Amino acid sequence: MSPRDFLSTFGLRSEAILYTGVWAAVLAVVGSRLHPHAWAQRRGPFAATASTERHAAFEPVLRRFVDSTGNVDYAGLKAQVDSVLSPYLRQLATARPSTLDRDARLAFWINAYNAYTLKLVVDHYPVRTIWGVTPGPAEPKENSPFSVEAGPVADTVRTLNEIEHEIIRRRFDEPRIHFALVCAASSCPRLRREPYTGSRLDAQLNDQASTFLHHPIKNRIPAGGDRVAFSRILKWHGEDFGPTADALQRVLAPHFNGRVRRRLADANYEVTYRPYDWTLNAHAPLTPN
Repeated sequence: MSPRDFLSTFGLRSEAILYTGVWAAVLAVVGSRLHPHAWAQRRGPFAATASTERHAAFEPVLRRFVDSTGNVDYAGLKAQVDSVLSPYLRQLATARPSTLDRDARLAFWINAYNAYTLKLVVDHYPVRTIWGVTPGPAEPKENSPFSVEAGPVADTVRTLNEIEHEIIRRRFDEPRIHFALVCAASSCPRLRREPYTGSRLDAQLNDQASTFLHHPIKNRIPAGGDRVAFSRILKWHGEDFGPTADALQRVLAPHFNGRVRRRLADANYEVTYRPYDWTLNAHAPLTPN
């Protein structure tokens, strides 16, 4: 039976069906303009995906409370946390990063780590280091602030360790994340004054890597003679760059020029590591609480 015969069986003409369909479409468009909230709800995950990718709610926090060196105005942020940071954290709580592409998912988790690090410090501010947010002396200790529940992301309460080690490092083969995750310490990479986004992630990570590696205190490349002094971050997570210190030198070589680049590419330096300064990456030194 043809489609036209099927319609005629019920006394309907194809022209009438077509007219009805067009009219229904017109009403749907008009209805969406009259009821924008209903239309947004109808789109559901598509609207959420676009919002997650832009991370628009995180940008004002980074612009207003992070300076050009990556240091944070924790006092100012604490005073306004409910109005400026909390909306973004609520967005993270219900987000669905699985709907995003690979780079956008990685950007999402980097932003989540950095946002909850800020929240963890602000909740206990003033502290001299992030280690001061857990009971006991404010120094590296067994009762780690990176293992306490930071808050919900994608419908699950997370710790900073889970985000970094179980999600980012395990799911993404990307060593440059160590130049983007900021644990609130002076020896950390700078906190960027913009959120990470999937569309710009590669350029942002390259910029972070170059800025961090060329920092004269966090790294000394070279450190005089035949020696380089890398950040201790590269000691802790060196296996993400390669199996040996020689492999690490070769991976970092493209971020340099001239003789230094050639020597790193040939793994021709003795590798040492800098001490790590856990002092809070704040605008000014603080008195411990």
